[in-house]
Amino acid sequence: MDSGTEVTPNLLQAMVHSGAYLSGAFIDEKCVGAAFAFPATNKGLHLHSHMTAVLDKYRDQGIGYSLKTDQWQWAKKNKYKEITWTFDPLVARNARLNLIKLGVDISEYYPNFYGDMPDALNAWDESDRIMASWKVTGEQPVAKSIVINPAKSDTLIKIPEDIVAIRREDISENLKWRHKVREEFMNAFEKGGKVIGFSANNEYVVRL
Repeated sequence: MDSGTEVTPNLLQAMVHSGAYLSGAFIDEKCVGAAFAFPATNKGLHLHSHMTAVLDKYRDQGIGYSLKTDQWQWAKKNKYKEITWTFDPLVARNARLNLIKLGVDISEYYPNFYGDMPDALNAWDESDRIMASWKVTGEQPVAKSIVINPAKSDTLIKIPEDIVAIRREDISENLKWRHKVREEFMNAFEKGGKVIGFSANNEYVVRL
């Protein structure tokens, strides 16, 4: 898309040749999704998943889940104990996939992690990210249940149903959500809070 955020084919070739992970999801020989990850060494050797994406037309068909579980199996085969990646805390679809279907843990919050991202999806927004940690243990990933009845002492961090639509229509409203969620996460983590799940009301459930 020539926006400056792509991973170029020659870099992919070099990294895959040197031990990185790359997969594609195909329907009728058309690539409709892909995932890319590379070895990382901070806090011990693990696999860091930099990009996983599915074309809009093919979303909500389980393709993203299939890409991630293939990545998990590849990591297990190659003796990795953990996979990490960042995702936008405001995107409810990704939060549900990561926290519920994949069963990841959330370890850290990074304000404006990538700086300015001029692509169509992120333009004019601030690139806050939370870090997911996915343990590679057992025979397959273990999903978590949605949180139906949070404890009264839990902190609930609400996000909108569709931040992408809000961003497209009203960037100022998008930034209000961005700064609100950032402040709530940072305050909760400063107090030692831990994300234990995601609620039926589009809320991160944080427990002290």
